[in-house]
Amino acid sequence: MKSHLTLLTLILALISISCQPEKKKDLELDAPVIPKESSTDAASQEQEVYTRQSTDEQTAANLQNFLKSYLAKDYEYLTENDKRFQFYEVDINDDGDKEIFVRLMGSYFCGTGGCTFLLLDKYGEVITRFTVTRAPIFIEPEKRNGWSLLLVKDSGVFKELVYEKGSYPDNPSVLPKAPYDAPSGHAEIMFDETFARSKTFNF
Repeated sequence: MKSHLTLLTLILALISISCQPEKKKDLELDAPVIPKESSTDAASQEQEVYTRQSTDEQTAANLQNFLKSYLAKDYEYLTENDKRFQFYEVDINDDGDKEIFVRLMGSYFCGTGGCTFLLLDKYGEVITRFTVTRAPIFIEPEKRNGWSLLLVKDSGVFKELVYEKGSYPDNPSVLPKAPYDAPSGHAEIMFDETFARSKTFNF
């Protein structure tokens, strides 16, 4: 009799277990996988943050090498903050090749009057080294001597930078006031935090 009861108890236990709902496996409860951002999406988002003329990685790498060589005598005196730069690629003489404006940053290159900017040709040759120059810089569609007219603000007024004899004036502070009080509505803007934000790199 005792063996019959044991067998009956065992059968009932098996029936009870088989009737319980099956628990979901942990893997089925995992959070959904979010696809990684594609490189195309990342590049598109970067262009929304920074103007596209300032983000080319190969240009940035070339400029990093150029600046280390160009500033070799100064390099040991530069802090990490001084080793920052921005650039902007644009064809300002309609020859089909882009010139490169480089904005040097940090207290070594900047003072109360402005900062040092470089204008390079596609070979990395310096066309103009601008001193005490403030951002933003405006590129007017008007050409003088085959090169775009540049406008910068200095001491509260605009100054015209006209290309002559292979270069632009390198010190806007010594130039007379421009004959107007604002850029044209068609000027291209460089190095402006609101309208033409440039990506910052280190060298």
